[in-house]
Amino acid sequence: MSNTNNNSSYGTIKQTTNFDEETVDPLQIEIEEFLKQSRTQNVEGNYFKLSFYGCIVLFFLLFTYLINISTKVFVNNSNASTTQNFMSSSGKLQPNVATTTTTKPNFILIVADDLAWNSIGYTSSEMSAVTEQITDLASKGIIMNNFYAQEVCSPSRGSLITGRYPLTIGMQYGMVGSVAEWGMPLDEITIGEVLKENGYTTHMLGKWHLGYFSPLFLPTARGFDSWIGYANGENYYWSKKLPDYPKNSDFITSNTTCYAPYEGDDKHDYSTTFYTSKAISIIQEHSYETPLFLYLAYQAVHDPFIDVGIYENGMPDSYIDDDILKSIHLNITGRLRQEYAKSLYMLDKSVGELYDALVEKDVMDNTYIIFMSDNGGCFYGGGKNSPLRGSKGTLFEGGIKVDSFIYSPKLANPGTTYDGLMHISDWFPTIMELANIDYSPDDDNALDGVSQISGWTGVSTPRSDMLYNMYTHLTDIEFDIWTNGSFAVRDSRYKLMHTYDDKTYGTWDDIDETTSDDDNLDSENGCAQQFVTGTFEYWLFDLNTDPYETKNIYNSPNIQHVNAKNKLYDLLPDYLTNAKTKMSMSFSEKSKKVWEENGNHVIPWANVDDLKNGDTYTYPTLC
Repeated sequence: MSNTNNNSSYGTIKQTTNFDEETVDPLQIEIEEFLKQSRTQNVEGNYFKLSFYGCIVLFFLLFTYLINISTKVFVNNSNASTTQNFMSSSGKLQPNVATTTTTKPNFILIVADDLAWNSIGYTSSEMSAVTEQITDLASKGIIMNNFYAQEVCSPSRGSLITGRYPLTIGMQYGMVGSVAEWGMPLDEITIGEVLKENGYTTHMLGKWHLGYFSPLFLPTARGFDSWIGYANGENYYWSKKLPDYPKNSDFITSNTTCYAPYEGDDKHDYSTTFYTSKAISIIQEHSYETPLFLYLAYQAVHDPFIDVGIYENGMPDSYIDDDILKSIHLNITGRLRQEYAKSLYMLDKSVGELYDALVEKDVMDNTYIIFMSDNGGCFYGGGKNSPLRGSKGTLFEGGIKVDSFIYSPKLANPGTTYDGLMHISDWFPTIMELANIDYSPDDDNALDGVSQISGWTGVSTPRSDMLYNMYTHLTDIEFDIWTNGSFAVRDSRYKLMHTYDDKTYGTWDDIDETTSDDDNLDSENGCAQQFVTGTFEYWLFDLNTDPYETKNIYNSPNIQHVNAKNKLYDLLPDYLTNAKTKMSMSFSEKSKKVWEENGNHVIPWANVDDLKNGDTYTYPTLC
């Protein structure tokens, strides 16, 4: 696997100044020359000059020092590098000035799939034995107690890598299907693109799920130097075949030049083990002449846990240490829930191995590990979000409130928890600040996310309100969200929501029965359905006093509740103004023909020229 920073441009993106070449500050030269002359001249008159100008110099240096301290109070041994950027009229990043005196930090961004709230040791006693590594790492970092993703995969992942709400990038409605001819719009700027422009080598492993019908939409056309993974929402852990199209394998390898079906000898390794092995290779082989950004989007703990024709009864017990296996059978009821626990244990083990690899390479001291789930757990897939209400696919807290933490020896306040409001889009600007990158996009690409560093240190409260989501119906953003569409918004205390009655998705009463059902091992993931037959209702919750959403106070005459409701309603028009229409609702049968012609491998099928619209893009072609 190559670890050389690829200098190909993406769309109209240009490359920044080479970070290996230190830019000399003319002001610094002038100051040093003045001091040198003052020291060598022994004229009495110069003594006064030295004293006078020396005071000016000292004042300037002290002022600069205080400014630097105020912007870097959060991180120990912060980077001395600064990068200034501006945006072109096309919305793509352009370079201005870059200076570097120290190495920028590395980032390992880990996303678990469908990880339920009641899963990690600090939120679940039931799963504590299978999450010891994750729990230990989180306890030494900063745990986000009030962190929100989106309710399903594609919107979350789009928001994460753009720093924008799904509504703002046209990803608000549902997930990108296997044969869908749409994806995250090409004018969106990704975190990979910005980091590459600022000297980073960027790699991705695992689940993409942001469109792939054209190679223009692949990760290696959108800011990543390499990618091995799957394009769709799910596949089998060993065979890598699509449950929806079981004769087709979804397993792709790509760099910025070309892509191909992955055919390595390890292609049938268990998914979590495979991606961890590749990640460790990247960590070990990277030269660190450029900082590393690794986006690791695991398949775990998404169902199905069986593999048709290989492991019909789920993961073999031989994968699990004996003591852990005993704990699973002793403490966890139901086959489906036990298979979920096995998958979670393999993920936990991998997180520990990644940490060990960073320590062994002697780069952990300059690395941030960020961990999160993409949405709440699905009870049809073994996940429990209790005591939170709801499941994956809903706007109740159980569908969107998830675990997240950051760990690094660079943190100034390790071993703490953060109660401030945080959205998945906030990781983009937070990473920019940790990397000391000044990213200021134009209005067309303005971030919805906010850096959370000042909140972690108690300096300020970065976020006072948040849009959960707003489903503009299909491609029509003018439809009446007040009567036939779902939305949810909150401030620091209250949550306003218009959505289906949660009886549509199942209530607390049937979750235990569902997660214990042996017949659900090959789940079709019913939690992912958003627009289904059901009754729309309005909801208002006081999350300070009712965090589990047990009491709907929407019709309460209490003046405080009425004012809170009106305040939240007032936020909605601004969000709708920034809505972007979903690029397409089309599906193609051509895809299956192309897959069949290429050995039943899932690959892009659309004509690139039909999508360029006169723009220039660099993208991989079929190898």
